[in-house]
Amino acid sequence: MRGKWVSVGMLAAVASALLAASGCAHDQQLVSIQVRPPVQTDGATNIPVSANAGSQVQLRGSGTYIHPPVTKDITDPVTWASNDTQMFTVNSTGLLTATGACGSALVSATATTNTSPGGISRSGAIVTGYMTANVVSFEGGGTGTGPTPTLTFAGTGARSRSRPTQP
Repeated sequence: MRGKWVSVGMLAAVASALLAASGCAHDQQLVSIQVRPPVQTDGATNIPVSANAGSQVQLRGSGTYIHPPVTKDITDPVTWASNDTQMFTVNSTGLLTATGACGSALVSATATTNTSPGGISRSGAIVTGYMTANVVSFEGGGTGTGPTPTLTFAGTGARSRSRPTQP
């Protein structure tokens, strides 16, 4: 009789282990991507924009999953892109590079999952996270050590008017 209870106990332990490992019979699903840093700003109002060309920062992608809930580093498997490569480029490993123009770019990290949430599609769902990259404009003019533009008018500044001569 004792052997029967040992067998039942072992069977229950194996069943519990299988249920725990299966994560409630659901596949782990990626539900969101966070890009760090969420905002990157290069430059200053007293530095020429061209001086920012080539400045770089490594972006990181964090994926949030369900079944079981967990957050993982997914920097390498995502596809990185910049919506304005005249402002910023980003390579396949998430290295963001300022190109030497002022303005902003929206940078994305995108992953395609094996199935959509709820198993609706077998072709996969697309999950994308974004960050904003900015290069500050050079203002010069007294706010820093940059050159101050000077406007010079030729002439005396007097207005002349010609009148037709009367015969």
